[in-house]
Amino acid sequence: MDGKVPAGGGNPVETGRQFGRRRPESLAVVPWMMMPAKASRRLAAADFLGRPPKALTRDANLVRVDQAGGIMLKANLYVDRIDIAPYLTPEECRGLGGPDCAKVAARLKDGSLKPEDCGALSPARRQALSLAVNALEVLPVVQSLELPRPAPPDLFEINEPGPEAPLLVTGNSEFTLTVVTGLLALTISPFYLLLVDTRGDTVDMSMVYRSFAPQRLDQGLTTHRLASRLRRRQLIIPGVVAPLKEELAAYTGWDIRVGPICVAELPLFLGEMNWQPPEGS
Repeated sequence: MDGKVPAGGGNPVETGRQFGRRRPESLAVVPWMMMPAKASRRLAAADFLGRPPKALTRDANLVRVDQAGGIMLKANLYVDRIDIAPYLTPEECRGLGGPDCAKVAARLKDGSLKPEDCGALSPARRQALSLAVNALEVLPVVQSLELPRPAPPDLFEINEPGPEAPLLVTGNSEFTLTVVTGLLALTISPFYLLLVDTRGDTVDMSMVYRSFAPQRLDQGLTTHRLASRLRRRQLIIPGVVAPLKEELAAYTGWDIRVGPICVAELPLFLGEMNWQPPEGS
């Protein structure tokens, strides 16, 4: 049975295979797993859009979480990979104080220019920029795990999607699902979200262990009859899976778009047509 998320602006909360709604701040932080002080340094990231395999040795952040001296390895969500400059037009940059979009982007990232002060931009553009530059505050905090934590490899319907809705694809890590749905709770736009059976591996680990396989993607597409649900056979994959783009396209027959590296960049990537904030936000 497909999981469904009704329209509205709350944070999805898993209830079996379906989702209910809560206020976004109610699930701002995912409960942390306690680990001993002599913790493993292996990182299994929980982000939607991972990093290239060559960077997999980078350590997670160590965070002390209680008086007993427990240590949590906090998963790296790769907010440092967010690049907002390509999404700014020359006209927008001139209106924001300079023709150099790289400098305008730098001001947005360092906080000297606030998205909410960019009155010439639409509310959707301002929200997308705000999510990108405030990603550390927006995305749920999740732990880095030594072992996979699989979620059901299901299809989730966000905001009652129809045949024109974008199809997002990622792995079936439980924490990946937490991060992605935490972001998708901040839009009223419709989406399909397909979790490929990566045995619970996060996207970056699925590249290492070769668990993000074309056959498994094709199985998910077929099981949920997505070719008949969507007007176009097009889907968006995590940026870390970019090396598999041609192989995935050849095996499935679908048009494959490569998304950004950090999920918080996704609203900018999708644009106003496919990302609208709740009214009044």
